[in-house]
Amino acid sequence: MERNIKLVISYNGSRFSGWQDQKTGITIQGTIEKALKQILGEKIKLTGCGRTDGRVHAISYTANFRTGSSRLAPQQIKNALNATLPDDICVKSARGAKPDFHSRYSAKEKTYRYLIVRGDRNPFLNGLVCYVRGNLDAEKIRKAAAYFLGEHDFSAFQAAGSEKRNTVRIVSKITIRNEKFTLDPSVKILSVEITANGFLYKMARNILGTLLYVGKSKLQPEDIPGIIKSKDRKKAPPTAPASGLYLKSVRY
Repeated sequence: MERNIKLVISYNGSRFSGWQDQKTGITIQGTIEKALKQILGEKIKLTGCGRTDGRVHAISYTANFRTGSSRLAPQQIKNALNATLPDDICVKSARGAKPDFHSRYSAKEKTYRYLIVRGDRNPFLNGLVCYVRGNLDAEKIRKAAAYFLGEHDFSAFQAAGSEKRNTVRIVSKITIRNEKFTLDPSVKILSVEITANGFLYKMARNILGTLLYVGKSKLQPEDIPGIIKSKDRKKAPPTAPASGLYLKSVRY
C-alpha cells in the first residue's frame, strides 16, 4: 500500500544551489532524494512547499514523498535520514500524511524571516545574515512595510522567469524587530518577517530589497504604493541578498 510521508526539514543553504533539483549544482531536494533512495531502496520524488534560491536557508521547510515498498515507520525514516544527510540538512520530523496532502498546494500561508546586521561583519554569522553599512532607519522600514499589507498585484516584485499567471497575493503580516545574538550581544540584528498566502518568484527578496532602500533613505515609505500600482519590476529596487533569508514556517 502506498504511503504519503510528510517531512519538516531545516537547512543551511550556503553551499547549495537552492531547493529545486537541477542539472548543475548541488541542491537540497537532490541531496535528500539520494539519501531516501539509499534508505528505502527505491527512487523517490520529493515534493517541496516551494523553491528557495541558492544560499537561502530554512528553519521549517515542508516536503512530502510517496513510497509503496518500504515498511519503515516515519520515525525510522527520520532517524535514517539524519544519519545519512550532511550536517547542513536536518529532518525535524517525519509522519504519515493523508493521501491528498501536497506540501505545496495544501499550504495556506508561508512566513519568511530576513536577518540584517548593521555594522561590521561577524565571523559567526557570515553567510547567515545580510550586512548593511551606515545608517538604517527601522522606523521608516516599519512605515513602508504597512503599504505591503493586504491584497495586491505583486507583479513589480516578481523576478523574471516565473510561470505564475496570477500575480495577486495577500500579505497578512510584516513584523520588524530587534533581535539579540547571544554569542555577541554587541551585534545589532534587525529581523523582518513576512507572512503571505503565497509568494511569487523572489517576491520576498524583492520586497526586502525595497525595504532596505527605504531604510537607507534611498526611497520614502510613501513611494511604495506607486511601485506596487506600476506592476513594473523595473520600478522597484534591486533584490535583497539571499544569505539573510529563511523560510521560517508553512501553515496548512
